[in-house]
Amino acid sequence: MDAANEAQVQIRLVAKQKKYEVPDAPLVVPQQLQRYGLSEIVNHLLGLEAPVPFDFLVDGQFLRESIASYLKEHSLSAENVLTLEYVESMLPPTEIASYSHDDWISSIAVASSDRFVVGSFDGIVRVWNAQSECVSEMRGHESAVKCVAAASLDPVKKSKVEILSGSQDRTAIAWGSKGGQRKPLYAARGHTDSVEAVAVNPANTHFVTASADSTIRFWSLAVPKESEDAELEAQDSTPVAKKRKGLNIMTKAAIGTLSGHVGAVTSVCFDADRESNVYSGGWDHSVRTWDVAAGVNVATSLCDKVVLDVDYSAHSQLIATGHADRSVRLWDPRSSDNTVVKLRLSSHKGFVSSVAWAPNSAYMLASASHDSTIKVWDIRSRTPLYTVHAASAKDDGKKLLALDWSRSLLLAG
Repeated sequence: MDAANEAQVQIRLVAKQKKYEVPDAPLVVPQQLQRYGLSEIVNHLLGLEAPVPFDFLVDGQFLRESIASYLKEHSLSAENVLTLEYVESMLPPTEIASYSHDDWISSIAVASSDRFVVGSFDGIVRVWNAQSECVSEMRGHESAVKCVAAASLDPVKKSKVEILSGSQDRTAIAWGSKGGQRKPLYAARGHTDSVEAVAVNPANTHFVTASADSTIRFWSLAVPKESEDAELEAQDSTPVAKKRKGLNIMTKAAIGTLSGHVGAVTSVCFDADRESNVYSGGWDHSVRTWDVAAGVNVATSLCDKVVLDVDYSAHSQLIATGHADRSVRLWDPRSSDNTVVKLRLSSHKGFVSSVAWAPNSAYMLASASHDSTIKVWDIRSRTPLYTVHAASAKDDGKKLLALDWSRSLLLAG
């Protein structure tokens, strides 16, 4: 088609970042333009020396097709002025390091920009640095480690506890530094089955554990001066417990127990805005909201598949969940209709085992799957921004079970 006769449309370009603002006057452009052509126009208007890639949003959703296709799909007239918001595109993730383990990695937590905590099915908790060196191995569990969490390093909030780990041996162990080495400070005991998830509250004063015994338990992070529950200690006469007592690990008793799930509780996290609120997911296909101070289940949302992981975003105030049906679901805990999923994201080819919100964005989210990929999402689009495959051929096809996103670091294993 001759350029003079090509269908055109008026657009208005807007940006929330002042450094990228352009004149507000409408522009007439070909309807066949897509993201790359629009990005060239913005770069030309800004007169940038080095081109900057942009993404474009219409009514809060990314434009992933031509303007003509969007107008047709939404039954819009080309006579209207179409407002396009543009944002700087996120660059694709690049691998900076890898950490080799002899057994399956079950869990990952970023402790700092150069310290990463990894739990493994060999029962060992390891701390790695950014140079791919294992700087600490913590042995105290007598079965597979299923979950890890890092306590805050903020000097105002700092606790003697640096790391928490949960295991199939039914305990959660708190680790701290003694004489330059990380040692077990206490074992949180009371669960009757595997500890599947652990989370520390933002104030760094308490933590919660989720278990295959169908319960969630609430604990103080503080190190006790002596074992808190002699009855529990006396009841534990198993060989595992005897070995643990040989390490002289004190017993920590729970402050409270939250019951309501039917079957294993797979995941748990705190609400960063309301610290008395905790969210959990489990085999009973439910996402539950708890008030840990009152010890009650205040809301329950249901779907039709097992919930494998949950994460809450303080920026979007949404809950993300990973599921056995290969989907990521988003929930709004403020909604009175607990059966409505706000958004469902589908692209994985295996169970979605772990989800993590970006720490500084209301829109960015990552998911890890049994299909051995990580997907990075912007929830304003129903398709992933990027799919990250295993960098090494020997790792291709291996299930990913864990994910954490802290600052600019995205870790998976």
